[in-house]
Amino acid sequence: MAGSGRRTLTERRAEELRYSVALIAVELFALDGGTSTTVEAICERAGISQRTFYRHFAVKEDVVVPLFERSAESILEALEDASAGGGVVTVLAEIFYPRTMFRDGPPTLFQRRFLSVIRDSPEYLLRWHALDEPLTGPIADFLAARGLAGDAPFERRLRAGLVVHAARLTYYHWIRADAPQELDELHELLEQAMASLVRSWMPEPAGQG
Repeated sequence: MAGSGRRTLTERRAEELRYSVALIAVELFALDGGTSTTVEAICERAGISQRTFYRHFAVKEDVVVPLFERSAESILEALEDASAGGGVVTVLAEIFYPRTMFRDGPPTLFQRRFLSVIRDSPEYLLRWHALDEPLTGPIADFLAARGLAGDAPFERRLRAGLVVHAARLTYYHWIRADAPQELDELHELLEQAMASLVRSWMPEPAGQG
C-alpha cells in the first residue's frame, strides 16, 4: 500500500500487534459467536494486558479493523498485479477470493464462521462496510481501462460499488447454513456474480441497438 515504506519501526510493530490480536479475536469469534467474546478473553489468549488492548483499539468492535485493512491491501495489490491482463470476470472473482483477501489470515472454516458473526452483528458489519470506499476508486479505474466503467463519474463509482456489493452478497450466500461450503463453490459463485454484472456493461455490437 502506498506510503507503507515510510512507517517507522514503532508504527510497523504496532500494526503487527494489532493484526495478531485481530487474528486471535477472529478465532475466538468463530468459536463462541463473537458478541459473547470478551476483551479479557482476547487479551488472555494474546498475552497482552487490557491496557495494551485499549491503547490500540478504542472499543472491542475495532479489533476486526486490522483484518479488513489487510484484506483491502491484498485486494488492491491483486488488482494492480492483474491490471495488465486477464479476463475481467476472472480478475474480479479472484480479487475477492479468500486466498487473496486473507492471504495470511485465518483458515477458511474460521473465515466462514467469522463472517457469519460479522453479518449478524451491526457493530462489526459497519467495520466491514468501511472497506467499500478505498476499493471503489481502483475498481472503477480497472473497469475504465477495459471500457466498462461508463462515461459519467457517478456511473463509474456506481459500477465499482456494484462490484463490491456483489462480492459481499456472494459471501452472504456462501456463509448461509444451507449453502455450498467448499472454496471451489465459492469461487464459482463469485464468477457467476461478476459475469452477471460485466455482461450488462458490455457495449452492444455495431449495428445493434
